Amino acid sequence: MGRYTLRRLLQFAPTLFLASVLVFLVIVSAPGDPARIKLGMEATDEQIAIERARLGLDDPLPVRYLTWVSDVARFDLGRSFQSNRPVTDVITTAFGYTARLAAAAGVLGIVLGLSLGIVAALNRGKRLDNAISAWAAAVLSVPSFVSGMLLILVFAVALRWLPPSGAGEPDDFASQMRALVLPALALGFPFAAILARFMRGALIEVLGQDYVLTARAKGLRPATIIGHHEVRNALIPTVTVMGIGLGSLLAGAVVVETVFSYPGLGRLVVSSIFNRDYPVVQAGLILGSAVFLGMSLLADLAYGLLDPRIALARAQE
Repeated sequence: MGRYTLRRLLQFAPTLFLASVLVFLVIVSAPGDPARIKLGMEATDEQIAIERARLGLDDPLPVRYLTWVSDVARFDLGRSFQSNRPVTDVITTAFGYTARLAAAAGVLGIVLGLSLGIVAALNRGKRLDNAISAWAAAVLSVPSFVSGMLLILVFAVALRWLPPSGAGEPDDFASQMRALVLPALALGFPFAAILARFMRGALIEVLGQDYVLTARAKGLRPATIIGHHEVRNALIPTVTVMGIGLGSLLAGAVVVETVFSYPGLGRLVVSSIFNRDYPVVQAGLILGSAVFLGMSLLADLAYGLLDPRIALARAQE
C-alpha cells in the first residue's frame, strides 16, 4: 500500500505540471491588454509600453511561463497587476472564505446525500423512495444561480431570516455563520442529490449479494448488517463520486459566490479575469487544480480503507 501511495504521489506532480501549462496558455490567449486596462483608455502608447515592460508582458511566452513556474515553485506568486499586492495575500484571504464555504457545503452534501440514499434504498419502490428521487431530480435540474436567487427571495427577502449577500462582520462569528447558510445550501444541495442517487443505486446492488443474505441467515442484528456489510460495501463506488464532487465544489463556488456576493476565490478569479489580472487568475486556477487533484487522490487512497481486498492487491503490485 505504501508503494502504491508513493506512486500516486509521484503522478501528482506531472499532472499538476500539465494543468499549469494549460492554465498559462488559456490566460495568455485571452483578449485584452492588462497594461491598457490598468492605465485606462487615456494612457499614451509610450505609457502602455513602459507598463507592459514593467509587468513582464513583452517577454516571449516560454520565458514568461518558465519565470512563472519557477516563482510558483518557490511559493512566490508575484504581485497583482491591479492592486500591486502580493498575490499570496490576495489568494489566501479569498481561499479562506471559499474553503469555509466548500467545507460547509461538503459536510451538508455528504451527511444529507448518504442519509437520503440509504433511506431510499431501504425503502425501494415505496413513497419515501419516490419522494427522495423526485427531490434529487428537481435539485439537479435547477441551475445554481436560480436556486441561489430562490433562496434569497424566500429566506432573505420574504422571511428576513438570513442576510442576502456578503460574508458577515469580520469580528462577529455568528454573523459569518448566518451569511454562510444560504451559499452553503445552494452549493451543497446539488452535491447531496448526486450522492443520494449514487448511494441508492450502489446500496440496492449490494442488498442482493450472497454475503448479505448469509449475514441475515446467521441472525445478525439489522444495524450490524446495514452498517458493516451493506453500507460499507456500497460506499466503495460512491467514494469516487464523493472525491470528485468535493473537488468540484470549488468550480461550483464561482457561480454561488457571484450570486451571493461572497468574497471567495471564485468571485476573485471572475473579477480578475475581467481586469486581466494574470497573476491572480493563474494562481487561483492552479490552486483549484491542485485541490481537485488532491481530493481525487484521497478518494483513490480511501478505497483501501473500505475494502481490504483492494489494499492487499495494491500491496502486491
